[in-house]
Amino acid sequence: MEDFIYPLILLMFATVLHAVIRNRHERDEVPLLDVSFMAHCFSAFAQIWMYTYWYGGGDALAYHHFGLPIAEALRADFSLFFGDTVDVFFHRDSRLPFFILGGGSTGTMSMVAVWLMFLFGNSIYAASLTVAVASYLAKVLIYRALRAQVPAAFRRDALFAVCLVPSAVFWTATLLKEPVMMACFGPLFYGLRLLMDGRRFGLAAVMLAIGGGGVALLKPYVLFAFAIAGGLWLIWNRVIRGGGSIIVKPAYLVLGVLAMAGASTVLDRFMPKSADAQTLSQQLAYQRRASLYDEGGSNFSLEGQRRELGDTEGTSLGAQLALAPVALLTALFRPFLFEARNPMQLANALETTWLLVLLVQLVRRYSVAGLVRTVVGSPPLVFCAVFTLILALGTGLSTSNMGTLSRYRAPMMPFFVALLLLLRSLSRAPANSQVSEPFVSATAPARS
Repeated sequence: MEDFIYPLILLMFATVLHAVIRNRHERDEVPLLDVSFMAHCFSAFAQIWMYTYWYGGGDALAYHHFGLPIAEALRADFSLFFGDTVDVFFHRDSRLPFFILGGGSTGTMSMVAVWLMFLFGNSIYAASLTVAVASYLAKVLIYRALRAQVPAAFRRDALFAVCLVPSAVFWTATLLKEPVMMACFGPLFYGLRLLMDGRRFGLAAVMLAIGGGGVALLKPYVLFAFAIAGGLWLIWNRVIRGGGSIIVKPAYLVLGVLAMAGASTVLDRFMPKSADAQTLSQQLAYQRRASLYDEGGSNFSLEGQRRELGDTEGTSLGAQLALAPVALLTALFRPFLFEARNPMQLANALETTWLLVLLVQLVRRYSVAGLVRTVVGSPPLVFCAVFTLILALGTGLSTSNMGTLSRYRAPMMPFFVALLLLLRSLSRAPANSQVSEPFVSATAPARS
C-alpha cells in the first residue's frame, strides 16, 4: 500500500511545485518544462521496474534492501540510531549494528536511502520519485543560472540541453549517487551565478555550502571539475566585460583563483589517494581495469587487452595521457550504433551519434580553431567546455562498461549538449546580428 499512497502524495506535491515553476517562465519555455517534469517522474518508476524485472538487481535495489533494517531501527528508536546515520553520511566511523553497503560516498548514499525510506514507509518508488523531482528542480536552477547570460533567441536550446537530454534525465532520476549529486549540483551552480552577479551574497553562500557539501560527499571529482571551470568562469567573465583587462573588479579575480585553488583541497580531502598526479593516474588505471572483472555484456578495454589489477605497466601519467584522446571519444560518443546490443544501448547510441554528427557539423562550419576562439569569447561556454572535458577525461579513463559509462557521464551531459547547441545557434545567427551580445565578446571570430 505504501508504494501507492506515498508516490501519489509526492506526485501531487511535485505537481504544485511544477505549477509554480511554470508561472515563472515564458510561454515558449513552458512546454519543454512540462515534458521535462513528466520525463523525470516517469524515469523514477521506469528505473525501478528496469532493475527489478529486466536486470534482476542493481544499485538502487541494493540501497533499498540494505537500508530497510536501518530505517526500521530509526522508527523503533530514533534518538539512539539517528546520530550514527549522520556519522556514516559524513564519512565518519559509526556504531550502527547493521550491514552498510559501503563507506565513503557509498555510505552517504546509503544514508540518503535510509532517511527517504524512514520518511516514506520503506517505499522504493516514493524514494526514487523524491530524488527524481529534486533532480528536476536542480536542473531548473541550472537553467535559470545560464538563462541570464544566454540570448533570448537561444534559450530554448539551453533549456532543452539542461532539462531534456534523454540520458541526463533517465540516469539522474532514481535512488543512485548521480541523481542525488545532481540535486545538490543545481544549488551549487546557481550559487555561483549569484556570486558572479554580485548580489544576494548570503543566499549565494548558503547554496554554495549546501550544494558543494553534498557534491563533495557523493562525487568529489565533480566538485573538483566545478571548482576549476567555475574559477575560470569568474575570471573570464571579468576579462570579457573589461574588454580584455583583468584589472576590472579584482575581487572576482581573487574569487576565481581561490575557487581553483580550492579544487586541490577538495581532491586532497575527499580523495586523499589521488592527491598527486602520479597516484591519480594509478587510481584511474586500477578502476578501469577493475571494472573489467565485473560480469557484464558491454565491457570494453581502452588498452586493447585485459590486464591484471596488480600489473603496473601502463599506469604512469604518460600512459594515461596517451589514452586521453580515446578516453574522451569514449566518454562523449560511445556506444556507437554498431556497438548496441540491447534497446538501452541503442537509445544511448542514437543520442551519442546525434552529438557526434552535431560536432562534425560545427567543425565544418567554424573549423577547429574557429570553435576554440568562439568558445574562448564566451564565459558560459568556457565553463561548459572545461567542465565537460575534465569530467569526460576522468570518466573515460576510469570506466570499462557501457552501462556504467552512460550513468557516470550523465552529470556532464547538460553542459556538453548546451555547448554544442549554443554553438550551433551562434553559427546560424546572421553575421551582422547583435543577438549574441554579450554572450560572445566583440572580439570573437566572425563565422565563415
